[in-house]
Amino acid sequence: MSKKKKGIKNKKFLSVEDAAEYDYHLPVMLRRTIDYLVTDVNGIYVDGTLGGGGHAAEILSRLSFGGKLLAFDKDEEAIEHCRAKFWGELSTDTPRIVFVNDSFDKACDLAERGRISGILLDLGLSSHQLDDGERGFSFRQNAPIDMRFGGKGESAETLLNASGAEELERIFSRYGEEPFSRSIARRIAEVSRATPIKNTFDLANIIDQIVPKRFLNKTLARVFQAIRIAVNHELDVLETTLKNIPDSLASGGRIVVLSYHSLEDRIVKNVFRDKSKIIQSDSPFAEPAALPTLKIITNKPIIADETELTENPRARSAKLRVAEKI
Repeated sequence: MSKKKKGIKNKKFLSVEDAAEYDYHLPVMLRRTIDYLVTDVNGIYVDGTLGGGGHAAEILSRLSFGGKLLAFDKDEEAIEHCRAKFWGELSTDTPRIVFVNDSFDKACDLAERGRISGILLDLGLSSHQLDDGERGFSFRQNAPIDMRFGGKGESAETLLNASGAEELERIFSRYGEEPFSRSIARRIAEVSRATPIKNTFDLANIIDQIVPKRFLNKTLARVFQAIRIAVNHELDVLETTLKNIPDSLASGGRIVVLSYHSLEDRIVKNVFRDKSKIIQSDSPFAEPAALPTLKIITNKPIIADETELTENPRARSAKLRVAEKI
């Protein structure tokens, strides 16, 4: 089958239109993202952040019956949601989608070297995670302050109550770029020594005592973001995956990344740049020059257009970058 042959629409799972309207999560820049990703209808693809399955549905709609999608998510709720959503695909004799309840950095271990046709990383929280008050991701609803994508590892509650002021300041400054990091960290450490911080409102009330009202909402967003990143080791996992995944890509295979804040975008930009350069050492004892492994497809990040912003305001901060295996 030619690479140019149109993918086969599978009528047994939700259509792209249904996926876009589904209340779990509205995918960002859906069609443009998958336009960049899918270059071989028979290929093996990785959706590293399955979420509500909107991007996965669009990928499957473009694959032939010989294509395959490995869908990763640490959130068990997302996996179970998509098992129901794609029940028709899963009920066939040769389902094209495989769910993996794990971090996307494991993708390199599940596919043969040089076989992956493309990997998509949508680094944002799903609408469902933000709106579900039980998860502790949002400062707008009171809930146990957990913030783990899966049930493993240290929770945000443990991190806040076990860390000293210096460590908390480092987290808020590095992962949230928060101007009030020092004063917030000192106050949290002081309060937690007397009364453990257990809920999102416990933390929000502490920050409310420190930060001027005109800065409060942005500071809350930055601090909650910083804690979530630290709890889930998001930036380390992203950088490791971007550095390792080219070895698993087929020639012409693509890495497509949607990021939502400057820390993520900076990592993507820098790794793509480094992997697209010839590395030459001045030392006479050095190894021969390392050839580039990636070609940058998007010299500047792509942002949502007005139509996309009208349909999905959460796309406002999204930046799309694409690189291709040489």
